[in-house]
Amino acid sequence: MKKVLMASVVAGIIMFFWGFVSWTVLSWHQDVSHRFSDEAAMEASIKAQAPEAGIYFLPFEEEGFKEGGASMFASIVPEYHLNMPVTLGVGLLCYIVSAFLVCLALNMTSGLGYGQRLGYICLIGLIIGFVGHFPYWNWMNFSTPYVLVMIVDSVISWLLAGLVIAKWVEGRVQE
Repeated sequence: MKKVLMASVVAGIIMFFWGFVSWTVLSWHQDVSHRFSDEAAMEASIKAQAPEAGIYFLPFEEEGFKEGGASMFASIVPEYHLNMPVTLGVGLLCYIVSAFLVCLALNMTSGLGYGQRLGYICLIGLIIGFVGHFPYWNWMNFSTPYVLVMIVDSVISWLLAGLVIAKWVEGRVQE
């Protein structure tokens, strides 16, 4: 169990730093996103039309969809207050817990070599990316480039974490 815990912490830290590189050093997330033409006007409109924090749909009811009309799926926070240390801490904890869960899944396997364990972890990363983002493409019309970047980002994150996990977590010994 000590190896699982150590692998979880180290892999979580690796994913945390990959997230930093992916979102702040590389431009691919910004390249598949768009800026509102007038952010101040958009912010004023959001505050006026969405006074409570939460998820909003436009149109709200399925019957409101009309050919050529606009649609939106948004997470609105009218009064955002960033607490960077808490946000970073929660993010790191999320990666560590996720790595721990993947370690537990890997521990249920047996007889896999290092490359197979790494492939198993990458497959989990692909599943996480696909299930976590593809439905937004299908149901909410998220752009294909955005969804692909998010899926590839997930696979890279788990590949990097998997390099450590696959080394330290070998699964069950075959009987």
